[in-house]
Amino acid sequence: MNKKLKHSIFTLGASLLFFTSCNEQSPGIEYMPDMYRSRAVEAYSETILTADGKSALDPVSNSIPRGHNLYPYPNTNEGYEMAGNNLKNPIPFTEEDLKEGKRLYGNFCVHCHGKTGQGDGSVPTNSDYPPPPSYTGPLKDLPTGKIFHTLMYGKNLMGSHASQISKEDRWRLVYYVQSLQDPERFDTMYRGAEPKLESENIENTATEDVAMNQNQN
Repeated sequence: MNKKLKHSIFTLGASLLFFTSCNEQSPGIEYMPDMYRSRAVEAYSETILTADGKSALDPVSNSIPRGHNLYPYPNTNEGYEMAGNNLKNPIPFTEEDLKEGKRLYGNFCVHCHGKTGQGDGSVPTNSDYPPPPSYTGPLKDLPTGKIFHTLMYGKNLMGSHASQISKEDRWRLVYYVQSLQDPERFDTMYRGAEPKLESENIENTATEDVAMNQNQN
């Protein structure tokens, strides 16, 4: 083979290599591509790889997802009472948590419970659904654990919010609900405020009655 022919072959090979490497759409030459570029099984499609033909395998029975904490109280009346007696808010109170609880309340609760928790939200006001009990009335003394339990499982016409609100955010929401139940009690419990004396409450009530009578006259 003469030098001219060798030079031509070398030039042709170099040109092919150059243009092949510059083509972004080509992966180049692959040896046995099925060894590392296997066909993907489409989600929720049928497959011959499993006995039941499902491409998405069911979790093993009684298995627990990684990072998941078991909730020890069942969705029963007994579990509801146990949660009320035993559950305490594990998140240390901060104003930021209360602020986040208020935001969550506006997203998930205000439509039924109303802005101040009186049960006068847009859903019961504009439909045949009965209003939920007021936070300052029948639910004023509802304990921390029962509020969280209700968010976990739902109660009566209220559905579960466990899949919509994370566990930590549910506890933040509990803080805000407690602030609607009794603001003075909430300040005493979490902000270190001094509880008002009974005489002060009587005096304030008398002042309000006088002001009301003056307005009526």
